[in-house]
Amino acid sequence: MKSLFRSLFVLFFIAIGQYAIAQPQDTLTTEQLLQRKGTAYAALLRPSRYLALDVNHLIGGFHRYRFFVGDELHFKAGGEKYREELYEVTDSTFSVLMANQVMNRDEPVTFRFDDIQKVYLHRRIPFITAAGTLFPIAGGVYLLADIVNNRGFYSNTLPVVGTLVLSGALFHVISNPHIRINKNHRLKVLRTY
Repeated sequence: MKSLFRSLFVLFFIAIGQYAIAQPQDTLTTEQLLQRKGTAYAALLRPSRYLALDVNHLIGGFHRYRFFVGDELHFKAGGEKYREELYEVTDSTFSVLMANQVMNRDEPVTFRFDDIQKVYLHRRIPFITAAGTLFPIAGGVYLLADIVNNRGFYSNTLPVVGTLVLSGALFHVISNPHIRINKNHRLKVLRTY
């Protein structure tokens, strides 16, 4: 009897398995796949210009950061900070889209490379970026727990709390550097082919 149920069970799943074949779907073209991946991949579709930040550190050497049309760019120009979407890149300028409250629409605003004072980078470094947020919180919780448990403040907890807070601040600076534009750090326009 058990073998009969087993064989019926197997036949049932074989019969259902024939109808469970994936239905044919429209496949995406190469262009659609590249556009779905992001702006850096979409730039491969056609020749275009992009903004490059060449950074030459004393420690760590040369590194190039690329900003394509559609990427968010965070920079300081004319004493004001901007965090806007890159709209257009020309030979000596770039434009970002900024909201115009009067006209109720986004309008492009153009900046020359000479006007840019700093570029703010936001990098996701595994464990380092998360530690930049979690370590100061852990230090505060440790200090609070020590005060609550011991009914007072003891100076032997300060080295642990200070180490957690300072290492968290250091990890935050590593993950979010502020690059000052000068002779070692330059903005350029490059092309994709």
